[in-house]
Amino acid sequence: MILKKVFLAMMMLAGFLLFPQAGDAAMCGINTEGGMYVTNCESWVSLRSYASTEAPVLERIPLGAKVTIIDDNDPCYNEMVFAHVRYQGRRGYVLYSYLTPKWTLYRVVNCNEWISLRTEPSTEAPVAARIPRGAQVRFVKQAENGFYYVEYNGRLGYALSYYLD
Repeated sequence: MILKKVFLAMMMLAGFLLFPQAGDAAMCGINTEGGMYVTNCESWVSLRSYASTEAPVLERIPLGAKVTIIDDNDPCYNEMVFAHVRYQGRRGYVLYSYLTPKWTLYRVVNCNEWISLRTEPSTEAPVAARIPRGAQVRFVKQAENGFYYVEYNGRLGYALSYYLD
Protein backbone atom coordinates (compact mmCIF):
# COMPACT_ATOMS: atom_id res chain seq x y z
CA MET A 1 0.00 0.00 0.00
CA ILE A 2 2.78 2.44 0.92
CA LEU A 3 4.71 1.54 -2.21
CA LYS A 4 1.61 2.31 -4.29
CA LYS A 5 1.26 5.77 -2.65
CA VAL A 6 4.93 6.55 -3.24
CA PHE A 7 4.58 5.47 -6.87
CA LEU A 8 1.48 7.68 -7.36
CA ALA A 9 3.19 10.66 -5.72
CA MET A 10 6.22 10.24 -7.99
CA MET A 11 3.99 9.99 -11.07
CA MET A 12 2.14 13.18 -10.07
CA LEU A 13 5.44 15.01 -9.56
CA ALA A 14 6.71 13.81 -12.94
CA GLY A 15 3.47 14.99 -14.55
CA PHE A 16 3.86 18.47 -13.08
CA LEU A 17 7.46 18.66 -14.24
CA LEU A 18 6.80 17.34 -17.74
CA PHE A 19 3.48 19.08 -18.35
CA PRO A 20 3.42 22.50 -16.65
CA GLN A 21 0.06 23.81 -15.57
CA ALA A 22 -1.32 27.12 -16.86
CA GLY A 23 -0.45 28.96 -13.66
CA ASP A 24 3.12 27.68 -13.47
CA ALA A 25 4.47 30.52 -15.64
CA ALA A 26 3.74 32.92 -12.81
CA MET A 27 6.27 31.08 -10.67
CA CYS A 28 8.99 31.88 -13.19
CA GLY A 29 7.52 35.09 -14.56
CA ILE A 30 7.10 38.58 -13.29
CA ASN A 31 3.97 39.90 -11.64
CA THR A 32 3.04 42.81 -13.87
CA GLU A 33 -0.20 43.74 -12.12
CA GLY A 34 -0.18 47.43 -11.36
CA GLY A 35 2.33 48.17 -14.11
CA MET A 36 6.08 48.19 -14.36
CA TYR A 37 8.66 50.94 -14.00
CA VAL A 38 11.47 52.04 -16.30
CA THR A 39 14.85 51.36 -14.66
CA ASN A 40 18.39 50.37 -15.63
CA CYS A 41 18.94 53.29 -17.99
CA GLU A 42 20.48 56.75 -17.85
CA SER A 43 17.45 58.88 -18.65
CA TRP A 44 14.97 57.16 -21.01
CA VAL A 45 14.12 54.02 -23.01
CA SER A 46 12.64 53.64 -26.46
CA LEU A 47 9.00 52.74 -27.04
CA ARG A 48 9.25 50.90 -30.37
CA SER A 49 6.62 50.16 -33.01
CA TYR A 50 7.36 46.43 -32.98
CA ALA A 51 9.50 44.02 -30.96
CA SER A 52 12.93 44.76 -32.40
CA THR A 53 15.78 47.12 -31.64
CA GLU A 54 15.62 48.00 -35.35
CA ALA A 55 11.98 49.14 -35.09
CA PRO A 56 11.17 52.85 -35.34
CA VAL A 57 11.06 54.71 -32.01
CA LEU A 58 7.56 55.98 -31.26
CA GLU A 59 8.46 57.81 -28.08
CA ARG A 60 11.04 58.10 -25.32
CA ILE A 61 9.84 56.85 -21.93
CA PRO A 62 11.68 58.58 -19.07
CA LEU A 63 13.52 56.80 -16.28
CA GLY A 64 11.11 56.06 -13.44
CA ALA A 65 7.97 56.26 -15.59
CA LYS A 66 5.25 53.64 -15.21
CA VAL A 67 4.06 51.50 -18.15
CA THR A 68 1.14 49.08 -18.37
CA ILE A 69 1.78 45.61 -19.73
CA ILE A 70 -0.71 44.78 -22.50
CA ASP A 71 0.20 41.13 -23.14
CA ASP A 72 0.88 39.02 -20.09
CA ASN A 73 3.66 37.04 -21.75
CA ASP A 74 6.30 35.48 -19.56
CA PRO A 75 9.65 37.30 -19.89
CA CYS A 76 11.64 34.50 -18.27
CA TYR A 77 11.65 32.57 -21.53
CA ASN A 78 14.51 33.53 -23.84
CA GLU A 79 12.24 34.48 -26.73
CA MET A 80 10.43 37.06 -24.56
CA VAL A 81 12.85 39.95 -24.86
CA PHE A 82 10.30 42.72 -25.40
CA ALA A 83 7.27 43.73 -23.37
CA HIS A 84 4.15 44.90 -25.20
CA VAL A 85 3.20 48.02 -23.22
CA ARG A 86 1.01 51.09 -23.08
CA TYR A 87 2.53 54.41 -22.06
CA GLN A 88 0.37 57.54 -21.92
CA GLY A 89 -2.17 55.99 -24.29
CA ARG A 90 0.41 54.85 -26.83
CA ARG A 91 1.14 51.17 -27.49
CA GLY A 92 4.53 49.76 -28.35
CA TYR A 93 7.40 47.56 -27.23
CA VAL A 94 10.12 48.03 -24.61
CA LEU A 95 13.00 45.73 -23.73
CA TYR A 96 12.15 43.80 -20.54
CA SER A 97 15.66 44.43 -19.22
CA TYR A 98 14.65 48.08 -18.67
CA LEU A 99 11.53 47.28 -16.65
CA THR A 100 10.92 46.26 -13.07
CA PRO A 101 7.68 45.56 -11.21
CA LYS A 102 9.22 46.40 -7.88
CA TRP A 103 10.17 49.60 -6.21
CA THR A 104 11.57 50.58 -2.87
CA LEU A 105 9.79 53.12 -0.74
CA TYR A 106 11.72 55.37 1.61
CA ARG A 107 10.31 57.58 4.35
CA VAL A 108 11.67 61.09 4.93
CA VAL A 109 13.45 61.25 8.29
CA ASN A 110 16.25 63.20 10.02
CA CYS A 111 14.80 66.62 9.29
CA ASN A 112 12.71 69.25 11.10
CA GLU A 113 9.84 69.75 8.63
CA TRP A 114 10.75 68.88 5.03
CA ILE A 115 13.53 68.10 2.56
CA SER A 116 14.14 69.38 -0.94
CA LEU A 117 13.43 67.46 -4.12
CA ARG A 118 16.04 68.92 -6.46
CA THR A 119 16.39 69.05 -10.23
CA GLU A 120 20.02 67.84 -10.13
CA PRO A 121 22.08 65.81 -7.60
CA SER A 122 23.47 68.91 -5.91
CA THR A 123 22.52 71.05 -2.91
CA GLU A 124 22.98 74.04 -5.23
CA ALA A 125 20.38 72.80 -7.76
CA PRO A 126 16.92 74.39 -7.92
CA VAL A 127 14.23 72.94 -5.65
CA ALA A 128 11.45 71.21 -7.60
CA ALA A 129 9.32 70.44 -4.52
CA ARG A 130 9.36 70.16 -0.75
CA ILE A 131 8.85 66.71 0.71
CA PRO A 132 7.45 66.76 4.26
CA ARG A 133 8.96 64.70 7.06
CA GLY A 134 7.23 61.32 7.21
CA ALA A 135 6.26 61.33 3.52
CA GLN A 136 7.23 58.41 1.31
CA VAL A 137 9.25 58.58 -1.89
CA ARG A 138 9.83 55.85 -4.47
CA PHE A 139 13.48 55.01 -5.13
CA VAL A 140 14.34 55.07 -8.85
CA LYS A 141 18.14 54.84 -8.88
CA GLN A 142 21.31 55.73 -7.06
CA ALA A 143 22.71 59.09 -8.09
CA GLU A 144 25.93 60.89 -7.24
CA ASN A 145 26.98 63.15 -4.35
CA GLY A 146 24.95 61.14 -1.81
CA PHE A 147 21.65 61.68 -3.67
CA TYR A 148 18.98 59.21 -4.77
CA TYR A 149 16.86 59.80 -7.86
CA VAL A 150 13.30 59.45 -6.50
CA GLU A 151 9.65 60.00 -7.35
CA TYR A 152 7.40 62.02 -5.07
CA ASN A 153 3.75 62.76 -5.93
CA GLY A 154 4.40 62.11 -9.62
CA ARG A 155 7.54 64.29 -9.75
CA LEU A 156 11.01 62.92 -10.36
CA GLY A 157 14.05 64.50 -8.78
CA TYR A 158 16.96 64.14 -6.42
CA ALA A 159 16.87 63.83 -2.63
CA LEU A 160 19.78 63.42 -0.24
CA SER A 161 19.91 59.78 0.87
CA TYR A 162 20.80 60.85 4.42
CA TYR A 163 17.19 61.99 4.87
CA LEU A 164 15.65 58.74 3.61
CA ASP A 165 15.11 55.56 5.57
